Amino acid sequence: MVVLAVTVHDPVGRLAAAVDRLAGPLRRVFPGIVANISDATRPEVVAAIEGLGARTMIHAAGEAIIGRARRDAVAMAAGETALYSDLDHLLRWIETDEADLRRVLASEAEADLLVVGRSPAALAREPQRLQQTERLVNHVHFLLTGADWDLMFAVRRLSPAAVGLIVSESREETLANDVEWPLLARRAGLRLGYARSDALFYRTIEEFGAARDSGDAEPLQWIRRLEFAALQAGAMRRFLGER
Repeated sequence: MVVLAVTVHDPVGRLAAAVDRLAGPLRRVFPGIVANISDATRPEVVAAIEGLGARTMIHAAGEAIIGRARRDAVAMAAGETALYSDLDHLLRWIETDEADLRRVLASEAEADLLVVGRSPAALAREPQRLQQTERLVNHVHFLLTGADWDLMFAVRRLSPAAVGLIVSESREETLANDVEWPLLARRAGLRLGYARSDALFYRTIEEFGAARDSGDAEPLQWIRRLEFAALQAGAMRRFLGER
């Protein structure tokens, strides 16, 4: 049994209807839900999440502390096996292909930390700004570890031991926890695994539910993805001596 641990940031209120619509599948798949919700999230979204029976906490909104918010969400599931995901990613996944979600949850049962990435076909459908910047991050991780994984979708299944390790050892405040968590687990000698999903795909929270992403035409969106990749590179640099 896997507890769902999510972070939520929805200042535009896009997720409320989806949470209500998908309450049944969420309860079927997950025996418990914990949510770390930004203080900028719309009240109707908070109410919908609480309506699931989720345990919640509130954190200050801000990109600079995304890693801390994710770590605090996982800490709420201490002692349990947990699936960490950003809530919007998880909602799209369970609605698009619940069977695929269940397959991934059950895969590589011996792994303490299971990185969940997109299949090559799913990656090929992503916006170009993600494909081109994330490919570099994944390549550096491959050079460090020999593991050719899709890392920047932030979905992780964690054993109780992995949860404990992250809570006690993670220091990454930013979204570069994407690389830090598996590298910490590797350093600690925990068992790592990898699973691919063909059903995962990216949208900004503003375009949640949209048929396609529109950000590739915006210079700022490319700059943001370059900045995110640089954060991941900085986090990997700290593990260079451990090859």
